[in-house]
Amino acid sequence: MAGEGVTSVREMLHRSVRYHGENEALVDERYRYSYAQMLEKVQQTAALLHSLGVRKGDRVALMMLPSANHPLALFGAIELGAVPVALHIRESDETVLELLDRLSPRVLVYDVSMEARVETLMQRTNLITGLVRATSGTSSENDIAAGSAPLIPDDLANYTMDFEPMPIEADDIALIALSSGTTGVPKGVVHSHRGLLQGARGAIGLYGATPTTRSLNILTTSFMAWVNVSFPIFNVGGTNVFASAFNPQEYLNTAARERCSVLFLIPTMWRMVLRQDLTGVDLSGVKRAMFAGEVMDQKTLQLLREKITPNVYNCYGTTETGTSAGTMMFPEDLQRPEKLRSIGRPLANSEVRVVKIGGTADDEVPVGEEGEIIVKGPSRAVTFWNDPGKARQVFEGPWWHSGDLGSLDEENFLYIDGRIDDMIISGGINMMPSTIEDALLSHPGVSEACVIGVPDAEWGQRVAAYLVPSDQDLTVDALDQYVLDSSLSHYLRPRHYEFVVELPKGNGGKIDRRALKAQVVEAAG
Repeated sequence: MAGEGVTSVREMLHRSVRYHGENEALVDERYRYSYAQMLEKVQQTAALLHSLGVRKGDRVALMMLPSANHPLALFGAIELGAVPVALHIRESDETVLELLDRLSPRVLVYDVSMEARVETLMQRTNLITGLVRATSGTSSENDIAAGSAPLIPDDLANYTMDFEPMPIEADDIALIALSSGTTGVPKGVVHSHRGLLQGARGAIGLYGATPTTRSLNILTTSFMAWVNVSFPIFNVGGTNVFASAFNPQEYLNTAARERCSVLFLIPTMWRMVLRQDLTGVDLSGVKRAMFAGEVMDQKTLQLLREKITPNVYNCYGTTETGTSAGTMMFPEDLQRPEKLRSIGRPLANSEVRVVKIGGTADDEVPVGEEGEIIVKGPSRAVTFWNDPGKARQVFEGPWWHSGDLGSLDEENFLYIDGRIDDMIISGGINMMPSTIEDALLSHPGVSEACVIGVPDAEWGQRVAAYLVPSDQDLTVDALDQYVLDSSLSHYLRPRHYEFVVELPKGNGGKIDRRALKAQVVEAAG
């Protein structure tokens, strides 16, 4: 359409190269690429994929670590109008094979450290006809030497994009993002070029993004948050810094060394970072600290303000909402004690409603009453890949039904109380784990907490708390007394405590409540 400007993710990158070609685009432990170098390697990657039969609309599966080379594969597929989909590398081979069957990708691009696993997968599927390897910032020489498939970036000079790729329309599929997979095989969440562009544009202000912005992104490549964090930076010609693995102390060192201005982690990771020694670590370049995915307890929030930056932002979004169809708590909001449990108000051009569970978008509940959170906005996904039945269940016109339980207050601040199916019902009383977890995490000796309902012959369910202690001298009796003395209602007090070395985590790094439930049930026999 005349006058519409940039209409595809491909054009987004080309525009940034035109105006900011000499800016650093990609950085990791080993590689640094300017925008001009990035585009050259993206187009060489596109030529490589094309030589393996990839055409517009074909899926390209990615099994890669966060690195400067992962975007080369991602945008290389997009350059052709193909559809990249990053696989969860933590999933079992059986789940990955089910995903490959559903997605039917033509080519698999994988990190060199996964050579043996890919050989096993290839023996069990005939859908993939081409393989491409890629290095990350920490690849070993042995891993690089172990395979024979073309290698990103080392072999890219052998490929030239001597053809014009197919046109891309705004409503074409840009990429498929996988859901967390906590309830079975992950869903393929389909995002259009229009939606991703709207998200990248809409989040520029949230990140304070300019061509000088430097963002540190250690999120797994299959997590939609990877897109949400990196695309707004790509859109303005800023710098995305990647690390192949999360090490709390090295994270701080990288943020200081690279003068990063935007840091984004989930609260579990922030807690780990804030336990490190920050002496001599210069974080004066940090302008924004952001979090999403879990509730942030007040103790961690205060430490974040004191040790990293007072400019803390809380986002609510999902694989289905994209970058700018969600809510945000700005620093000023987080200064209001009565709002600390909130996840904010809708972002620009987005809307949020709370409706009767099982109802439609017209079944709004009164202010303060709990119901299901539904969302609409310009970056919302359009459907699920190869699962139209499931898509009809959660996409209602422009609205997406989240499955999250929450409420709105009189100022339209949104409060989330967990998943509808996470509710604990004990003696006929409904209890949400998040309130109890907040109380437990306020204890200085508790590092992580997860509360679930376990079967109880008398009450139906009882509240059980599983905790990772930071103080090894902490006892169950002392913690229980602390909870009794707190403002938590007596009926919410856990009836069972258990200290563990670690809690199960999902693909995005969040505590996996469903996995913990399954472990507890299995242990009970």
